[in-house]
Amino acid sequence: MYEANLRRFARTHQRAIDSGQLNLWLWRDGDNTYHLKGLFVDEEIAVLTGNNLNPRAWALDLENGLLLRDQSRQLVAQHEAEWQSLRSHATRVAHYHDLPGARSYPPEVRKLLRRLRRVRLDSLIGRLL
Repeated sequence: MYEANLRRFARTHQRAIDSGQLNLWLWRDGDNTYHLKGLFVDEEIAVLTGNNLNPRAWALDLENGLLLRDQSRQLVAQHEAEWQSLRSHATRVAHYHDLPGARSYPPEVRKLLRRLRRVRLDSLIGRLL
């Protein structure tokens, strides 16, 4: 469901991805993935959180987050070093087609997703995620 949501999000916002206004990066090192959300607004403001970045999550989730405001820009070099480290195993999503679709899932998973879609439980589960 997470992969389907990400693919749908990327498809909806493909124009922003094309223009460079939105950058989606996928981190993978072997079988390991990294699940953290962050926004680098500029060299002064950054948000780091485990929260999903959507209205539902902001209203319901109680995860901690950090808003960093670095007016003197003392953290710029540290942010850049961290970003370079993350990018060593990350790839930028240039197009939503770069994300795996349902056809790449194992047959059992595809069958389950079809059943959920048929009774419209997929949208309910998506909202819960």
